[in-house]
Amino acid sequence: MAASTGRWLLLRLALLGFLWEASGGLDSGASRDDDLLLPYPRARARLPRDCTRVRAGRREHESWPPPPATPSAGGLAVRTFVSHFRDRAVAGHLTRAVAPLLTFSVLEPGGPGGCAARRRATVEETARAAGCRVAQNGGFFRMNTGECLGNVVSDERRVSSSGGLQNAQFGIRRDGTLVVGYLSEEEVLDTENPFVQLLSGVVWLIRNGSIYINESQATECDETQETGSFSKFVNVISARTAIGHDRKGQLVLFHADGQTEQRGINLWEMAEFLLKQDVVNAINLDGGGSATFVLNGTLASYPSDHCQDNMWRCPRQVSTVVCVHEPRCQPPDCHGHGTCVDGHCQCTGHFWRGPSCGELDCGPSNCSQHGLCTETGCRCDAGWTGSNCSEECPLGWHGPGCQRPCECERHCPCDPKTGNCSISGVKQCLQPSEATLRAGEVSFFSRTAWLALTLALAFLLLLSVAANLSLLLSRAERNRRLRGDYAYHPLQEMNGELLAAEKEPPGGAHNPFKD
Repeated sequence: MAASTGRWLLLRLALLGFLWEASGGLDSGASRDDDLLLPYPRARARLPRDCTRVRAGRREHESWPPPPATPSAGGLAVRTFVSHFRDRAVAGHLTRAVAPLLTFSVLEPGGPGGCAARRRATVEETARAAGCRVAQNGGFFRMNTGECLGNVVSDERRVSSSGGLQNAQFGIRRDGTLVVGYLSEEEVLDTENPFVQLLSGVVWLIRNGSIYINESQATECDETQETGSFSKFVNVISARTAIGHDRKGQLVLFHADGQTEQRGINLWEMAEFLLKQDVVNAINLDGGGSATFVLNGTLASYPSDHCQDNMWRCPRQVSTVVCVHEPRCQPPDCHGHGTCVDGHCQCTGHFWRGPSCGELDCGPSNCSQHGLCTETGCRCDAGWTGSNCSEECPLGWHGPGCQRPCECERHCPCDPKTGNCSISGVKQCLQPSEATLRAGEVSFFSRTAWLALTLALAFLLLLSVAANLSLLLSRAERNRRLRGDYAYHPLQEMNGELLAAEKEPPGGAHNPFKD
């Protein structure tokens, strides 16, 4: 009985686990998108002519120089607060990030192509895929279609345009300059120092250290909107998010939990809070049920949208996301000529230089102005050679890098640049007829000289041999005479009167001077 009960309990636990996994847990599920905080009425599309337009040449934005490079390029500070605004306690987060050019990105929902596909995704989903350390919801979007609204530039890619509508913008240019405010189309499309990140919000909260909300309402209004709707958007308490920078040039992200008309803060209170944190310029981003804060890939805020089960709250699927990540190089691939390490490109090869490995440098002489610097070194112009193209072609060679031999007749020198045989680098080359004649004379003289020299040497060799033979024979004859090799025959024997006993054996030598 006990065993049967145990098996039944295990079966029920397994079934509950399966249902839990299938539903994603109590903290997940589809949001009902019920906490809406819209600056403009949903029934009407806003037109560029509705309010004040920013004209080219009229400065309606603030630019802040990039912060100086620091050893801790990836510095990040996240603070959690619970502050009282009038009689309300509001919790939220304030994030500061140094070197925003290297550590900040505007992300499309679900990754690249999300705006074009009109995709919606939770901040967690987008942030995890991009490796964000801190992430918040970004710009506004159409709830029914998922269309990204306003200008969006994500990692140098322009993925959405405002179409002439003027709303507060936050962007970073290629040189690291922070830009906040209203931008003309010409400024958005600038190619000399283009935007690498750009995002549209609604309402410029702080301009150059002062609250700028009233001026923003005049610029971003909708004259035909329902009476009081834009004013309500500004003054109602709700969950809020914002982006800006402080006096050090650090990126500042703000998030406050809330629920429209029940808890949270309005734009005036948010601007005053940011001013106390030394924020110089800031704009308001999407709020209400969209307000989401994610830390290291995990939801760290309290969503205001209800799940399908009203007992629980679920994060909304939103559009763009603002992301603080580990330092990245610009461009991330170092132009294909280096490796990104802690936000700095380490160039490969011997000649790629620069902060992004996009410059070729062949040394201080720069190929001596006689060649082109390439990734393999100096490519010398015609007539020059050497590692830095500082040496002229040796005699008999011409062309780029002196790689081609001269093809002139009779080894006549040629122009080191063109290979022309009529002019040399030293003096005028001989004319073809004169050159041929002179070459023939030189050739004839050379053959005659060699023949005479050969005959003379042969004659001298014969004389030397004859002289040596004569000398050798003379020396042999003289040596024979000096040795005295001869026989002695007494005169008596020749006369037949010598006694036999006195005769010496044949072949015996007799010394005539012997006593």
